[in-house]
Amino acid sequence: MTSVGDEGSETMSSAGVVFKRCGCRDVSRRRLEQSCPRLAERGHGSWYFHCSATNLLGRRERVRRGGYPSQAAVRRARDEWLAGTAADRTAPGWTVERWLRHWLDTGTKIRPTTRFHYTRDVDKVLIPHLGRYRLADLDAQLLRRVFARIAATTNRKG
Repeated sequence: MTSVGDEGSETMSSAGVVFKRCGCRDVSRRRLEQSCPRLAERGHGSWYFHCSATNLLGRRERVRRGGYPSQAAVRRARDEWLAGTAADRTAPGWTVERWLRHWLDTGTKIRPTTRFHYTRDVDKVLIPHLGRYRLADLDAQLLRRVFARIAATTNRKG
């Protein structure tokens, strides 16, 4: 395996693993990946990283990203991912629905009646309109559009 560990790193979870692989195939059509004899050639294959860090729930989240043209580029990408906050690492994979349910489940200082109303609003309004979007995809333009649609709907009171 063509794997490059970082100097001074104790475990994979602290710095991750950087490696190179390609899409070449052998005579039986199996991918060679890291065992390709041409992998040492400049420009052959792509660089990848694999590491883990804590997400918003306090759990270790593993990530593997690749397609980088150089070892320097993949190290920069890995370091940026590791340097991000737990929210930054969580946002790309979470939908608005998942976040809202997490927020309702962990909101310890919400009074029972308030929680009831929040849950009702989340289930009947926010999740049907916003639930399928990823947190990372939210922007002001999308939110304006969605809330305009919500404002145009009517309820049983008109």
